[in-house]
Amino acid sequence: MRVCLLNPYPLSFRFKGGVESVLYSLNLELMKRGVETEVISLSEEEMRIIPLFARLTISLVLLRKLLKSQARFDIVHSHAWAAGTLRFIKNKPTIATAHGTTKGFLNRTWNTRPLFSKVYNSIVTSNLENIGFRSAKQVTAVSRSSKREIVDNYGIPEERIAVVYNGIDPDKVHRVKTNLRDEIECEHLLFFMGRLIKEKGIEVLINAMAMLGNYDVKLVVAGEGRGEAEVRRLTSELNLREKVIFAGTLDEKKKLQYMSASDAFVFPSFSESFGMTLLDAMACKTPIVASRVASIPEVVGNCGVLVEPRDPAKLAEGIEKLLNDKKASKKLASKAYERLTSNFTVEKMADGYLRTYENVLR
Repeated sequence: MRVCLLNPYPLSFRFKGGVESVLYSLNLELMKRGVETEVISLSEEEMRIIPLFARLTISLVLLRKLLKSQARFDIVHSHAWAAGTLRFIKNKPTIATAHGTTKGFLNRTWNTRPLFSKVYNSIVTSNLENIGFRSAKQVTAVSRSSKREIVDNYGIPEERIAVVYNGIDPDKVHRVKTNLRDEIECEHLLFFMGRLIKEKGIEVLINAMAMLGNYDVKLVVAGEGRGEAEVRRLTSELNLREKVIFAGTLDEKKKLQYMSASDAFVFPSFSESFGMTLLDAMACKTPIVASRVASIPEVVGNCGVLVEPRDPAKLAEGIEKLLNDKKASKKLASKAYERLTSNFTVEKMADGYLRTYENVLR
């Protein structure tokens, strides 16, 4: 079986984006099982020339590459809004995988997005998705939440959509021994990892930290983004500079160390199609506090503390629950690890896509 994995951005983006991280793991697992794969995306050089938001231009570049090479493939498996190119693939089985939808994301984050982003994505990105969903022989979604968005926002029949959960390799992502807690010097340690933008809820978390004054607690913030200056300003304004550590972008080793050293992984996002960092926390047996929104309850289940999004007081209460009862926290973390290995491994993800490949080849 020869499969084209089509994605807007190269797999080197896996350190910045969840889709590329998923695709990287899927590609390795498929090759391990004897599937011939080829990733078609922008090249590193093209990434330096073409703006990330120029999605029509990117789609044309992808389409040109795809038309030149499609004879080599049995299946074209497209991810995210690259699916818009599938309209022009007439003689191959095609699959469009939705990692969430633009309309669903905008519905939940409309008041946090710049005007240009809202208009452009409402018109361009959502139409590329719509074209892809309607053109593909099979549509897959990474969560039931994403599937519901496709049905509600694009009118695709439920029976045309299969759910294939994302997955990670617990042999590569796991709890590690570390002395970071001793270096940081605090009784309780919280960890946030993600882009520093409003939609990830980082400002809500900083405000929640100000409500934890009775605790000897520190927060490690890992990531970068256009909102970093505002987050640092808020941290200073609330006199939390001694409590909040900005760690920047972490490599895999450091990520596992911070995750393993922490009493809780805090994930206060306003919108998630899946939330790959939740799986990292589950694999490291780190208790989770997260927003009750979109796909997050579907991933976490009853194995973490879920709170209403955008509410610093509720988030602080959720964090306090874990800090006040370490025994219960440990039990939740153990249940989360079992949930991960039962549902969200790279092997199970590959199983799901291989079944999909077999179905579209019939």
